Amino acid sequence: MSLLRPLLKARPRRIPQRSIHSCRVARISTTRPTRAVAQAAVGDYTPEPDEHVLSSPSVLARKISAKVLPKLKRPDVRKVVIVGSGGLSIGQAGEFDYSGSQALKALKEEGVEAVLINPNIATWQTSHQLASEVYFLPVTVDYVAYVLEKERPDGVLLTFGGQSALNVGIALDKMGVLERLGIQVLGTPIRTLEVSEDRELFVHALNEIDIPVAVSTAVTSVPDALKAAEQIGYPVILRSAFTLGGLGSGFANDPDELRDLSAKSLSLSPQVLIERSMKGWK
Repeated sequence: MSLLRPLLKARPRRIPQRSIHSCRVARISTTRPTRAVAQAAVGDYTPEPDEHVLSSPSVLARKISAKVLPKLKRPDVRKVVIVGSGGLSIGQAGEFDYSGSQALKALKEEGVEAVLINPNIATWQTSHQLASEVYFLPVTVDYVAYVLEKERPDGVLLTFGGQSALNVGIALDKMGVLERLGIQVLGTPIRTLEVSEDRELFVHALNEIDIPVAVSTAVTSVPDALKAAEQIGYPVILRSAFTLGGLGSGFANDPDELRDLSAKSLSLSPQVLIERSMKGWK
């Protein structure tokens, strides 16, 4: 009988209508951040209200900056690209992430739009509240040139990204990218970077200001390295140029050690410095 019973259609259940209340999201307005000024550790030097000095606990630094800073021409920039610290490694680690973060904060306080290039998401630099735009791209010549072409900034900061950023900046200058786009290098100029990174130029710069240095010769090949060591005398120290943390540098006590060391170093750097070893000197 149950099989012959007609099927009963279930009545549709009426769901009571509920009124949906919409709420307006309150608009949060941000205030201009207050600049933190360090208190002087010693002394009682206090700058005048219109005097531009360094925010330093050192009274001497405050006094010197009060005389020097007014003579420096402040660049007229509205947008700046900062080449970031990239991957954390020895010689290019947290100190550049910290200094770069402070640079971003300073630019924000001055009302300058900051654009960051940094592939490492595990950094303070890449925090969304610091930079107005972040490019998670490798710190290489091609990618940095791409960002400069797209953003067309007024200036670029290279000294907050470690060795990689310095090498990229020097390469972009030699390629003429910075001059073609009208981008000024803020902070340390390119020529100073070249002198400090090139071992031979750095030794010449020290000699010009009468700072004594060990006898040395800059070379670009293994035979030249062996020849320079014969003239200087063993033991020698080999210093690599343009490398992260001096990668490839080391001591050599004889030609065999120098041959192996220079071959390895020149595979990492286009130039090495053969210098008289000062190991054990007091």
